[in-house]
Amino acid sequence: MQPIFVGRQPIFDDQENLIGFELLFRAGHMDTASVTDGDLATSDLLRSAFIDIGLEHLVGEHLAFVNLTRGFLEHDVITSLPPEQVVLEILEDVEIDTEVVAAVRRLKARGFRIALDDYQFQESHAELVELADLVKLDVLTLGRERLEQEVDTLRGFGVELLAEKVETAEDYARCRHLGFSLFQGFHLSFPHVIEGQRLESLELALLRLLKALQAPDPTPAELERLIAAEPGLAIQLLRLANSPAYRGRRATDSLYDAILRLGQGRIKRLAMLMVLRGADGQSHGLEQVMIRARMGMLMARALGLPPEECERYFTLGMLSGLDRVLGVPLRRILGELHLSTEMEQALLEGSGPLAPLLATIAAFEGPALPPDSANAPVPAPVSSRLYLEAVRWTEDLLASLAEP
Repeated sequence: MQPIFVGRQPIFDDQENLIGFELLFRAGHMDTASVTDGDLATSDLLRSAFIDIGLEHLVGEHLAFVNLTRGFLEHDVITSLPPEQVVLEILEDVEIDTEVVAAVRRLKARGFRIALDDYQFQESHAELVELADLVKLDVLTLGRERLEQEVDTLRGFGVELLAEKVETAEDYARCRHLGFSLFQGFHLSFPHVIEGQRLESLELALLRLLKALQAPDPTPAELERLIAAEPGLAIQLLRLANSPAYRGRRATDSLYDAILRLGQGRIKRLAMLMVLRGADGQSHGLEQVMIRARMGMLMARALGLPPEECERYFTLGMLSGLDRVLGVPLRRILGELHLSTEMEQALLEGSGPLAPLLATIAAFEGPALPPDSANAPVPAPVSSRLYLEAVRWTEDLLASLAEP
């Protein structure tokens, strides 16, 4: 896993209640970012915040303020973000023209709130300001007189005002007096950096998934086949399906259910977001994980379980060997997925109703075949046949994925 970093600076209302965080690109544990490519920094921030670390860990139930370059105003990945929790900030270096105004209008129609960052009013921007929900004014850059002029001008548009770079008690008092309702700056809180981890080796599976999603109507089963071939991607989608935004009333352990829950359009956008910063696409070392996963599903079918339960057993088998492939403790992986208690018991403790099936799968990797135990979910001759089927399925799958 690769360490990744996201800076965040709190934003407060006029009663000093925390209302959200501005999320900031960071390359490491440092107070500022050295950005040479704005689009690259934005893509890295979006993936780190919304995929790798997760919005619930970064901001909880508060708002997330995200800076956008011009290149991302109409990018499909933006529509995968939750509009009820995300405020999109149009950066000060974006040239305002009819295309930008039209893009902002479309984002507004999708339910996003729009902020203008480090803004200084120009008459030609009136249409954009009318669309904005929030304008952020830089207290340090503007100075006392210019700040008052900007406030007077913007007051006629009815937008909410946020004072940023509020670094002294005097600045804070003056901005409150001028009618600002939101505040950000060193006087209230310094930004700090959150560190997370990014799973590698996703690019090949992501590109093939994106290719499949270009078809007129790919079936959930086809999508599941592609996603299951890259456990790192499967983990990301399961985590998203179990996040507060999509979880619903119950958790899911099934990739198939996660695909239905997220929907093909959202999966496509999320895959696009992830491929922006893809890795080397290697599949080395995944064979045993896929054999475990497939055998879990086949054993569930042999037990006559319904399709959704068979999907859970596929996930169970996959996760049972993933820690060795990724070199990451299993408890750390499961901490990101929020799976059912039965799944976690079987994987971490070897206990609970799902544990005997895992024990049977693991026994085939040892020097001897599993014994014909009364605790085994299926008889030894059946499990031996299913294991060979799982091996053949895995070989065929990896061979087909290696084709151009």
